[in-house]
Amino acid sequence: MGELSEVAPAARVEHFDLREGADIEVTTASGDVRLVEGEVGTVRLTTTDADPATRLGRVECAYDAAANRLAIDTKVLKGLGTDKGKGMRALKGIIGYARNDVDVVVAVPRGARVRLRTASGNLVAEATLARVEVASASGDVRATRVEGPVKVQTASGELDLGRVVGPVTAKLVSGDVRVEGLEGDLSVQSVSGQVTASVVAPGRIDVGSVSGDVTVEVRAGLLVELDVRSVSGQVSSQIALDGAAGEAGERPLTLKVRSVSGDVRVRRA
Repeated sequence: MGELSEVAPAARVEHFDLREGADIEVTTASGDVRLVEGEVGTVRLTTTDADPATRLGRVECAYDAAANRLAIDTKVLKGLGTDKGKGMRALKGIIGYARNDVDVVVAVPRGARVRLRTASGNLVAEATLARVEVASASGDVRATRVEGPVKVQTASGELDLGRVVGPVTAKLVSGDVRVEGLEGDLSVQSVSGQVTASVVAPGRIDVGSVSGDVTVEVRAGLLVELDVRSVSGQVSSQIALDGAAGEAGERPLTLKVRSVSGDVRVRRA
């Protein structure tokens, strides 16, 4: 276990001896999670709760050195039992406790693997990660660099990735998806969110969208095999839709897009 530091009353700080490639597992309701570079293993917890000391004291931080795994649980469900009232009084207690959930900042080593389970909390990763897995209802996910797989399932949250090796798998209802530099596979299923991807290496892109627009930018010279359709949206491409284009002898990028009413645009970088 880490040792508590005497800091501001609304914060709790612990330190763990995380090693490269650590597994970070976080469970929250509405608290945001931020992963940064810095003094590796430092965990900072903050809250807006009226009784921060009690609220932060309920958070569980457990590190398994043998498995190199850090688990952080803000224990929202544990706090719900503090209000013994009935009806609206109990409901207000539940809503208030979730609203004043705990924000988490972790200084992670390079190549950390992160798993987040949350209702509406956001994930911001500014450090280089090896894996990202998020299950949420409405939280956003933003990561600067991921040298491995990304898996996100959310209802209305957005997914914003910088450089990523992939594969990337995303299932959303109304959230947008943006990938600035994709070097692997991408699979997106979306109802109304826009999908924008910049592809720099061969792989397989498979996008299914109902009403959101889809824009794919392909690195110049990359061999491409297209299978792009939209029922009522417009389709435009700088690459021939009925064949492959690019440098001979290399593995192609396979691009498949299915849209009902959204526009589809394919262009060269």
